[in-house]
Amino acid sequence: MIDPRIYPLIEVSRDELERLIGGRVARSQAIEGGLRNTLHRVVRTDGATLVVKHHAEGDTAFERELATLERLRGILPVPEVVRVDRERRVLVYHWLFGETLDACRRNEPPAAFASLAEPLGRLFAWLAAIPPLEDRPGWSTGPAVAFARTQLAGPGRARERMGTPLATALLAALDGADARLAWGTPCLGHHDIGGRNVLVQRADGDRWRIAGVIDWELAGIASPLGDVGALFRYAPRYDAAFVADFARGYREAGGELPDDWYLSARLLDALHLIDTLDGVRELPGVYSDCRMLLAKLVGDLVTSARNDS
Repeated sequence: MIDPRIYPLIEVSRDELERLIGGRVARSQAIEGGLRNTLHRVVRTDGATLVVKHHAEGDTAFERELATLERLRGILPVPEVVRVDRERRVLVYHWLFGETLDACRRNEPPAAFASLAEPLGRLFAWLAAIPPLEDRPGWSTGPAVAFARTQLAGPGRARERMGTPLATALLAALDGADARLAWGTPCLGHHDIGGRNVLVQRADGDRWRIAGVIDWELAGIASPLGDVGALFRYAPRYDAAFVADFARGYREAGGELPDDWYLSARLLDALHLIDTLDGVRELPGVYSDCRMLLAKLVGDLVTSARNDS
C-alpha cells in the first residue's frame, strides 16, 4: 500500500537544526517515508547521528509519542530522546542503525527474514504486557466493530469502494465475532506497527535481530491482537513457518495467544482497512490494496471454516 503524505513537509533551516541538536551540523538529510511528520537525519561534527522530528499533527500526537518513549525506555528498543522543543513540537533522538523490516524482506536472503519471526514474537509479547498510557475502564473493541458493521452495511464510501459481495462477506465474518475480537487484556498499542516502523540489524550470518521500533505518535490503548494484525496485514509475505515461529517466540516470552489468533488478529485489523476505504480523499492505489487484503482475509476465513467442519 503506497500511502500518500497526510501533512506537507516542514521547511527546516540549517541554523534551526544546529540549535536543536546543540552543535554544528556536519551533514543532514531529509528522511523519506514518513507520512505525517518531517524528519531529518543529522550528523553532528562530533560524529553523533541524530534524528530531528518535527511533529505536524498537533500537541496531542507530540505529547503521546514523548510519553510513550519515556514509558518504554529500558523496556523495549525505542529511540532515546535527547532534546525536546515543545514550542515547535520537535523531538531529537539518537539514530537507530539498521534497516526496516520491509527492506530486509525485499533485499536480504529468505533465511534472514525468517530468522526474525521468533524475535518479533518476543517483541510483541513484551509490548502486550505493557499497560496503556491512559486509564479507560471498560474499554473494548465493541464500538469499533459496531462502527465497521455500519460502514459495511452502507450506503457509504466503504461499501461502494469494496463492492457488495466483499462487503456482505465481511459482514458475515463479523457476525458472532465479538468474543474472538474482544479477547485479551487491553494494553499499550503502537497502532501503526509493521514493516516500515520496525528496524532490524544483522546479528550473525543469516540471523537478524530487532534494532528498534519507531514512530509512536499514534500509541494508545489497544487489544493485544491489534498490533499483531497490523504486522500480518500483508499475509502473503509470511509463510506458515514464519507464523508458527512468531507464535512460538510470543509464547516463550510469556505472552498468551488464543488458538485462532492469526485470523482473529487479521480480522481485527480489517476494521482499519474498512475505515480507510471510507476516507474522503480519492486514493485509488490505496483502496485497491485494501480490497485485495480484505478479499484475501475473507478467503482464508472461508478455508478455515471448511477445514474445521
